[in-house]
Amino acid sequence: MLDIFTRDNAGSRTSIIQGVDFVRMELSPQIDGKILISLTATTVDDEEPQLLDQEVAFERVDTLDDVIALIRTHVSIARRASPPPLS
Repeated sequence: MLDIFTRDNAGSRTSIIQGVDFVRMELSPQIDGKILISLTATTVDDEEPQLLDQEVAFERVDTLDDVIALIRTHVSIARRASPPPLS
């Protein structure tokens, strides 16, 4: 399971999106040599049979190392509880 930490909004704390089914990453080279990165989290709506997308990050960075750092900042792999032992 993935837990996603969204970017800070002015005057508010970072929120956490739990139960994310997958994260989409889009990279786009910019004319000035920077990289535009967009991270989007997708969850399943509990009330309707639909997928919900939420923007997690949308930033310009200098290197692929910065891309990895951005992912590490926003994505955490939550460990599942161990299943009960089989009888």
